[in-house]
Amino acid sequence: MVLVVKPTSSTPSRLDTLRTNIIRTLDAHGIRCSIEQDGSLLILDAEEPIDAMYALDHVFGIESVCIADKVCIGIADEAENMLKTLVDAIVSVGKDIMHKNERFHVEVEVLGSTSLVARDVEFAATAGLLSELSLLNVRPSSKDYDRLIRVYISDENAYVARLYRNGVGGLPVGSNGHALCSIYDCISAVAAYVLAEHGFYPSIILVYSDDMMLRRVAKKIETIARMLSRKSIELRYTCYTPNYKDGESYSINHHYNATVISSILLDRLARADMANNGRIALPLSSLHSMSFIDGVMSRMSCKNIMLPLMFSKDLLHYSKIFGMDCMKEIQAMSKLTEPRLVDDNYERVNEYVEECINNMHTLEISIGPNMAHDIIDGIKHRLQ
Repeated sequence: MVLVVKPTSSTPSRLDTLRTNIIRTLDAHGIRCSIEQDGSLLILDAEEPIDAMYALDHVFGIESVCIADKVCIGIADEAENMLKTLVDAIVSVGKDIMHKNERFHVEVEVLGSTSLVARDVEFAATAGLLSELSLLNVRPSSKDYDRLIRVYISDENAYVARLYRNGVGGLPVGSNGHALCSIYDCISAVAAYVLAEHGFYPSIILVYSDDMMLRRVAKKIETIARMLSRKSIELRYTCYTPNYKDGESYSINHHYNATVISSILLDRLARADMANNGRIALPLSSLHSMSFIDGVMSRMSCKNIMLPLMFSKDLLHYSKIFGMDCMKEIQAMSKLTEPRLVDDNYERVNEYVEECINNMHTLEISIGPNMAHDIIDGIKHRLQ
C-alpha cells in the first residue's frame, strides 16, 4: 500500500513547494517518508501511512489523500486486459473494506494517457462487486453511500483507495512568497488564514493590549501555525496600552482601533522588511464601511498591500475554524452599520504605533498541542 496525494488543480506548478511542505509536516510528526511523482499525483512511501494521512489534514495545496493499492496496468496491454486487471483489484479492495448491507460508490478519475475510460471502469467494477459480495447484500449508490472506492488512473499505474480523506485545498504555503500581517482578534486571524490558504507564508506580528487579548490571540495563532508546515515559527509580538474610558475592556468596537493601529504599524515596518518584499496584508473586509476602509488606506504609504478578505463571501465558514467566540465576533461585526472609534484622535493612534514599535520582540515557538500556552509563557517571561 502507498499514500497517494492529489494536489489541487492550481498546484502542479508549485509541486516542489508542496513536496517540501509535506516532508516538513511529516518530519514534525516524526514520520519518515519518500516521495515519487506519478503524473500529477504524489506517491508517498511512509512508515506509518495512517498517521501520515491524518498529519496531512492541515497542509494547503492538497485536494485529497488516500491509502491505496498500487496496480500496474502497463501501457502495451490491450484495453480489455487492462480493464480486467483493474476491476479485479477494485473488487479485491471492496471485499476487504465493505460490510453487510452497506451502500458503495465507485469513482474513477483518469489523470494520464490511457485507453481506459472512467465510466467503463466504474460500471465493470460495480458489477464485479455486486457479484462477488451478493451474500453481504451490498448495493451501489451515487449519494449517501457508506463506502467510497476512489480510483486514480495514471499512464502506467492505477491506485485503488482503501481509505480516503479530503484535503483542505488552497495553494502550498510559501509558493507565493511571504507577507507581513498582524493578528489581534478574530477577523485579523481569518485574514492570516486566508493569506496562507492562497499560498503566502504569513509573517505574523502578534499585537495585544491586555492579558485577555493576549490569551485570545495566542489561541488563534496556534490554529494558523498548524497550517504552515513547520516545526516552529518565529513570532514577533508587541503591545500598547489603550486609554479605555471608564475602565471598559476590549470589545468589538475596539476592533476598529486595533485595525488602524496595526495597519499603520505594518506600513511602518514594511519599509525595512526586505524579507517580505515590503508586502503587507490588511484584514479589511466587506464587514467594514467604505469610509473606514478609505480612512485606513489613506494612511498607507506601502505600495504592495493585499486585502485577503475584501471579496470573501464566507467569513463565517472561516470563523468556525477558530471557535464559537470567533463566530460571535463576526456576527456582531455584521450587525454594525458604522464603526465607532473609541480613540478617534489619530495623534493618540500614532502614539500607540510608536509604543508598539518600541515594545517589539521576537519569540521562537515550537508548533505543538501546548503552543498557545508557550506563546503566553514566553511573552510573560520576557516581561519579568
